[in-house]
Amino acid sequence: MKKLLLLALALVLSGCGSRPELPVNTMLWRLDREWAQAGQVRTATATILSFRSSGEFVELHTWVVERPDSTVYIASDRPRVAAAGRWTREDDVVTATRARVSPAGRSFCSEPPLTFRITATSVTGNAGGAGEGAYSPVTRLVAPEFESYIKEAKYECNPAP
Repeated sequence: MKKLLLLALALVLSGCGSRPELPVNTMLWRLDREWAQAGQVRTATATILSFRSSGEFVELHTWVVERPDSTVYIASDRPRVAAAGRWTREDDVVTATRARVSPAGRSFCSEPPLTFRITATSVTGNAGGAGEGAYSPVTRLVAPEFESYIKEAKYECNPAP
């Protein structure tokens, strides 16, 4: 009985002070607007984030399309804004700074750094979409063109003089 009690106490104490895991190298998303039915598909605006193990932070504000089989695609024929920069972490707070944006996102350069809080397998914060909210891992997104959209972020926010 004492061994069982000591084991339970050790398990509880081992969980104390552990930092929540930041979902790294994972696409996180949230809908900025509710789904709207459009024939056989649904569409919505969404923000997709990724904190990469290299320290790079990327974000994409875009339209997404959900097909009847529940797969989600980035709408290639709709406007989008891409940004890339760096992220740092202190405890359960992640700060992301935009360094480059796509031409349509130049107003993002004047915004302060983004702050996110790690919660379980997601982060909460506001990347300029629909206010404060949760960005969760997306498993239904089929986005082979994601990297090419991030490459659209060529405009430097703080060019060297």
